[in-house]
Amino acid sequence: MPKEGKGDNSFGVASVVLGIIGSVLGVLILPVVLSILGLIFGIIQLKRAKNTWAIWGILLSILGIIISVYITWAVVSAITNFSQMLSACQADPTLPGCEMIAGALGA
Repeated sequence: MPKEGKGDNSFGVASVVLGIIGSVLGVLILPVVLSILGLIFGIIQLKRAKNTWAIWGILLSILGIIISVYITWAVVSAITNFSQMLSACQADPTLPGCEMIAGALGA
């Protein structure tokens, strides 16, 4: 039987676990969803009983969201830059670096 004044920590523990998973696997889309769920569970736990599980769950979930957003931004930016460089090389194959790209693509 739980002691009086102590609440159930299940949402806090779930928040910490989801925050860790979201932070470690931040390169995929799914961890964003897991981190958002972890953030929601952390807030629910914080409202039920303010404890360390809730605070750590919220912090780790926010970290997971930040990592996922940053990595997604970096990948999209790299793809955009490569696409622009490829278009420029198609328009003018004498540009610096175009020979290397053409060799890598087998053209």
